[in-house]
Amino acid sequence: MCGDQKLLIRVFMLTICTGLTCLAQQRPNEAGEIVYKAPVMLAALDTISLPDNLQDSDTAIRNFEFGGQFRLRYHHENNHRRSPTLTNALGLTGTDDNFLLYRTRLWMDATVNEHLNLYTELLDADSTLENFPSRGNEVDRLDLHQAYADIAINDRLQAKVGRRSLDIGSTRLAGEGEWANTRRAFDGLQVSLENDQFDLEAYYLHPLSMQPEDFNQTNYDVRLYGINTHQQVNEDITRSYYWLTLELDNTGARYDTFGAHSKGARGNLLYEFEGGVQAGRNPDQTDHLAGLAVIGLGTQLQGPIPGQLWVYYEWASGSDTPGNGWHHYFPRAHRHLGYIDLFGRRNLNDVNVRWNYQPTESLELRVHYHYFSLANTADVPYNTNMTPFAGLGANTSGSSSLGHEIDLLAILTLNERLKFQLGYSHFFAGAYYQTTPGVPHSGDARFFYTQMILEF
Repeated sequence: MCGDQKLLIRVFMLTICTGLTCLAQQRPNEAGEIVYKAPVMLAALDTISLPDNLQDSDTAIRNFEFGGQFRLRYHHENNHRRSPTLTNALGLTGTDDNFLLYRTRLWMDATVNEHLNLYTELLDADSTLENFPSRGNEVDRLDLHQAYADIAINDRLQAKVGRRSLDIGSTRLAGEGEWANTRRAFDGLQVSLENDQFDLEAYYLHPLSMQPEDFNQTNYDVRLYGINTHQQVNEDITRSYYWLTLELDNTGARYDTFGAHSKGARGNLLYEFEGGVQAGRNPDQTDHLAGLAVIGLGTQLQGPIPGQLWVYYEWASGSDTPGNGWHHYFPRAHRHLGYIDLFGRRNLNDVNVRWNYQPTESLELRVHYHYFSLANTADVPYNTNMTPFAGLGANTSGSSSLGHEIDLLAILTLNERLKFQLGYSHFFAGAYYQTTPGVPHSGDARFFYTQMILEF
């Protein structure tokens, strides 16, 4: 990005922050995100504020809403920092680091008329104080993160066109990646149709090719498209059925995923089920066939230990040929597979227990436990970017037991604008790391972090 372009964008961001108070927008409730059930409108420009010649309801911009967020996070990573001296250096690496991640987001939401809404968002993400190179999802200096048109064609049909960050279904296949400092966004089209029996969403998307110091580019070599249907059976039960295809021109691979997801409650029993079959073509041009299964049961605890308790079993198939197992596309891995982010969803068994408790309106506590193991011992563990751990090959695994992870998290919401998190995770390395030749490290891993989110 040339100096003049950067200067113009910085001036624009500064003007928004200093010249206007802003809108705190609603966000999903999970680690790394801030939530308001009733967003506070701090500034808006409506037709009353506009000159008379701009107050025609068919042509005037009726309403501007501005908002922003600043997030600062400190990481202490023990034995799992990316190292430039290792092959495919993600996962358990034996490398330590301490550093700060910070991110600023500024957005503008403009209502043109009842059929058209325009949304634009700038993002600046950086890392500092680290001893080793940053990961690919940590730095994106001053970029156009989102810019799309939301078009209401009629009461039932809606289209969103442009660059946007989005979640699809349970987010095990596609999500915005809120935990990552850069977040994830796609260029493309989404069409939504509301029906009396179900809602339908169709997608055609290209991910962005991240350019840390320049404008991000559309990656036309990768395509994600398909259909997701959503049915609200009753106030307690939701079901969805989906077909999502991922095409990778750089490897010649194609994955077609057909799946179903259901989540709900029956009395005191909570449940979540998801299953999928993946067909297509592997990178080695052989036929691809893989599977996914998720079974989760939960309950609202009563008595001396309150809170919500869940027990999950999650499985993603491997293959006798490394690289040909289940492909997880663009998931929100941090949400589902442990907060240290050691593993991608391929050739993986994950038995996990999750306890969440909110003793007060401002405090939330979480204790999560995971036991990870290989689904196929002829295959290898995979990093979150779907590369084989440490570049290892077929039939190298000395054991299927990868290890245990404990995640502890406290979330404190001081007010509707300010939120803090304190987290600690410990991974107890399993027999796989002691018995497999070529692994870079066989000890435990630890992760401590603190985070502040300020909405303005």
